[in-house]
Amino acid sequence: SSAVSCRPFSHPGTAMLGLCCRRRAEVPKNAPLSAPGAGLRAVAEIVGGRAAEAPSEANSSSSTTPAVEKAPGGGKADEGKMCPMTGAIGYCPLGKPKGHKPGDKLPELRVMMLLVWEDGPSKVSIGVYPHMSSQWVALDLPDTSTKEEIRAQFRKLSIRYHPDKNQEPGAKERFQEISEAYAALKDVDGELAFPWDAHPDKQRSMTGIEVLRSLGALGKEAAGEDPIKAQMMQHVVKEATECNVLIFESETVTDGLRTKITQADGLCVDTRNGSNHLVKVFRRVVTVEPAAAAADAEGMDEPS
Repeated sequence: SSAVSCRPFSHPGTAMLGLCCRRRAEVPKNAPLSAPGAGLRAVAEIVGGRAAEAPSEANSSSSTTPAVEKAPGGGKADEGKMCPMTGAIGYCPLGKPKGHKPGDKLPELRVMMLLVWEDGPSKVSIGVYPHMSSQWVALDLPDTSTKEEIRAQFRKLSIRYHPDKNQEPGAKERFQEISEAYAALKDVDGELAFPWDAHPDKQRSMTGIEVLRSLGALGKEAAGEDPIKAQMMQHVVKEATECNVLIFESETVTDGLRTKITQADGLCVDTRNGSNHLVKVFRRVVTVEPAAAAADAEGMDEPS
């Protein structure tokens, strides 16, 4: 096994404060990269809608998916290094990229992971998923497209630009682009939708650091479940130069229980290297109303 040491990517005022850590990981020297674009159905509950809850505890720390020869978008597996702690594609933010010099452009980063904390009816989850923005553009589709719509559009475009039928300049390259985009998105069924235009009253635009400062506390319990993965998630957001965030809040009182739900969905982009991730934080806190608690206590004190 190989020892891996990491220093925190923390920022003053954030709740996802990483802890200095030291962990050993048994990772084969030539381990293939995982493809964040696959297996999205396993996390559809949290990604599917603005008020969706997190998946079950069995999926709460999933960050790896079936190994493939190529990374989403057609990049070869050896074009980036897999972080042995997080499964990231592109480079490992928990360590210094090999051969990297200050000022060098880092490769596009792709991360998919989910953390969940539960305590009775209360639940907090944080999910980070590659949004595949360039692949949506390649297929000329919105990110709300269903699996059937993606397949139909791929068939349409692949027929139009197939080298055997289209001899125009650039057709071969366009066909390759379409094929690679479909390979990355073929298992997506609406999970990566980010309905920015549908909710103008919920919109907030800020930098990644501003997101951590203002919204970091929403996911603090889930972040505590795995500080190393929380550091990785924090880095994805912190490095973003642009974040569009939708914030939804609701509060209800039923049968003496107050339920407060907050969900923040953000599309965070690092314009320096093209990294783009959908970040979703879900927070549901259930507390007993004081009057109900007092009534319960009074009932317990009554003689039988």
